[in-house]
Amino acid sequence: MNTKRTDPRVVRTRQLLRKALIELMEERDYDSISVQDIADRATVKRATFYLHFVDKPAFVQKLSDELLEELSAEIIVPFNEEGDTFDFLSGEPHPSFVRLFHHISERFDLYRALLVRNRIPYFADGLLNVIHEFVARGIDYAEPDDRNLSAAREVAVKYVESAFLEVIVWWIRNLMPYSEEEIAGQLMRLSIRGPYQEIPARRRSGPPTTS
Repeated sequence: MNTKRTDPRVVRTRQLLRKALIELMEERDYDSISVQDIADRATVKRATFYLHFVDKPAFVQKLSDELLEELSAEIIVPFNEEGDTFDFLSGEPHPSFVRLFHHISERFDLYRALLVRNRIPYFADGLLNVIHEFVARGIDYAEPDDRNLSAAREVAVKYVESAFLEVIVWWIRNLMPYSEEEIAGQLMRLSIRGPYQEIPARRRSGPPTTS
């Protein structure tokens, strides 16, 4: 078992670099930000940056991987234990749904930088992959019988995961207008029941008549 701890100076430097990148991405496009810009904002030497990362894409990839690993550990790993006892028709959000938004809320600046201010493809694709597994597991638990789904399972998963991602983007862009529990509950109800309390019965009428 490897118990070697990271040097606190390394941790602090990487924290400074991460903070610098987030601040710069709030101010301008990602593509216009150089390694020198990041180093200057972090008040470290350019050479110090290269002691930790090969280049800017490697830096962002490392940030993304760490963030997505944390998210996966919080919402997917515990899902098996919670799924067996949870009533998916209760109308209440599954604990993993709440943890999803709690995770984002605690790392709001980083998510906004990578997903909203500048939609970094590597991060957005990785996030969608995590959401895909999360949604697929949820649908499998909620309804394991394909005959009770309104669409093919792979279509249903793709539909729900895409909606998840865009709701997350909307929630971040609008500065979290609903609490973590509220947005989690709304998203879960939409995922299971769709946008209607009841299937709407729209009356058909003939073409308007003139008198």
